[in-house]
Amino acid sequence: MQSILSDQELRAALHSIYVAQFEAIRAYPKGFTKADATRMLTGLMGARPWSWRVIGVTPAALQVFAEHDFKRPPRQLQRGHKQDRATTAQTLYFNRSEPMELAEFFNFFLERDRTVIMTNEENKHRPDSVFPDYIPIPQHLNLFPCGTLVGWQHRKLETEFLRELFAQQSPGHGVLNATQSADAA
Repeated sequence: MQSILSDQELRAALHSIYVAQFEAIRAYPKGFTKADATRMLTGLMGARPWSWRVIGVTPAALQVFAEHDFKRPPRQLQRGHKQDRATTAQTLYFNRSEPMELAEFFNFFLERDRTVIMTNEENKHRPDSVFPDYIPIPQHLNLFPCGTLVGWQHRKLETEFLRELFAQQSPGHGVLNATQSADAA
């Protein structure tokens, strides 16, 4: 995560690509759909250790982890964005007359790129845009970095963290205590 916060050359390079994409969309609007913009943003900012930053886990997802010895179970859990990527791309590329300046771009993007690990069912269409309750994960731990293609890295560090979190949330390994996080993470 630190590279995107401290590496000014990386920030400048990524911002210059965003500006070029913005200008291409402006120059030829009928050639780019909102879905194209979402894919461009994902291509630019996705699959990096700092992207799709995990800020929490839902109680249901933690229960699934517990059922699999706190290892990552295949095809049962996903990272869900607090704000969907399509809306983020819409704001960045279509709802403005000029591209965002570098600092504004990164502040906006990093705020909206936060995710929570949840069950696949929880990540489906959310009625009334209600985001599920989740248990915050301390950001200074730098857990669950983005994978190189899809998903997150699930190392021994994440396994042990989840094991401890489960023990804290469920005395006697009973029912989890759901925690609403607001924006604590």
